[in-house]
Amino acid sequence: MKILVAPGPFKECLSAEEVAASIEYGISEVDPESTIIKAPLCDGGTGLATRFASFSNGTTESWPTEDPLGKPIEAIVGISGDGSIAFIESATAGGLSLVPKELRNPLKTSTFGVGLLIRAAVEKNFRRIIIGCGDSATNDAGVGAAQALGVRFLDENGLEIPRGGGALGQLTKIDTSNICIPEASLDVTVACNLTSILCGPEGTSMIYARQKGADEDQRQLLDENLTHFAAIAAKQFEKDIRYLPGLGGSGGLAASLFLFLNARIRYSFDVVNEFFDLDHVLRDIDLVFTGEGMIDDRTATGKIVCAVALRAKKYGIPVIALAGEISIDSEDVLYNGVDVLECILDRPIDRQRAMERSTCMEFVRRSAARTMRFVRLWPRTEGRE
Repeated sequence: MKILVAPGPFKECLSAEEVAASIEYGISEVDPESTIIKAPLCDGGTGLATRFASFSNGTTESWPTEDPLGKPIEAIVGISGDGSIAFIESATAGGLSLVPKELRNPLKTSTFGVGLLIRAAVEKNFRRIIIGCGDSATNDAGVGAAQALGVRFLDENGLEIPRGGGALGQLTKIDTSNICIPEASLDVTVACNLTSILCGPEGTSMIYARQKGADEDQRQLLDENLTHFAAIAAKQFEKDIRYLPGLGGSGGLAASLFLFLNARIRYSFDVVNEFFDLDHVLRDIDLVFTGEGMIDDRTATGKIVCAVALRAKKYGIPVIALAGEISIDSEDVLYNGVDVLECILDRPIDRQRAMERSTCMEFVRRSAARTMRFVRLWPRTEGRE
């Protein structure tokens, strides 16, 4: 049997590479004769820089920047094998994992560090940049990133507004005269979830700000601030960005990249498929294992598990998905190509303890082995039509 192991990361816990290795270990314990092909994947979030560098036979570098609270850090940036493309993931400078839980506050956090990475890429003469939007701690409409690129966001007194999503309500004017990147010289692609929009009940603030530390009143304020930002942008640039697909990515970072860098907004897995041809690999596969840390009401809207499963279904391949936590009825996921959905936990355990690296890897291994034993109960058919 030929098995494809194609999971995403278990965010704030395991990388996609670690998840894939753990699944491989579990499968091999039960069926050592199977051929296993590992293809750790990413969407627009954690792991994009490393995975895209790997897909393109490139390398990674460490560049100085700032975290969402303004602390100096080093961030991993991917470089394509031919040296022409910089792969930047917003999570490395604006990610939730960079902010301790007690300090998470999207009224204060900023994408400024992401802008510093973009600026550095331009200064290093990259003219094509792929930016992943996901797993962010921010809700500032990408204003911080634009500030790092020279855009000025002014209040009624002509002064720069502070960083963070909480200050956007003070905005009265956007000044792009000093932007350091002429858009004509730069090809920017944003890889994100196209179901994420900027404003309204289904907007980024109302859907994602809670996990970034916002309470109910703060979510409402953040949405009002993004709506105010969109109104200023519509007045100055004649672009209505409130409900355009994908512009809510990373708390609205995608919106500023679209406005100020003329970025193309694309479904993250379509961008992945340009560098890793999943369909080509699937044509010779008998079984697929995939997985992610949380199966929730967003999984069926284009995240890795369902993106992989739907492609596998074109070839009649069964799909097993492993998850650290399942927070919804599984029907939506099963309707989107997954045949078996399995929680990795096999005993009661504290959430924090379960998310420790070694413990989670052991749970993934045992879950893969447990599931593979069921697979072996059915007679094996060599090859597929």
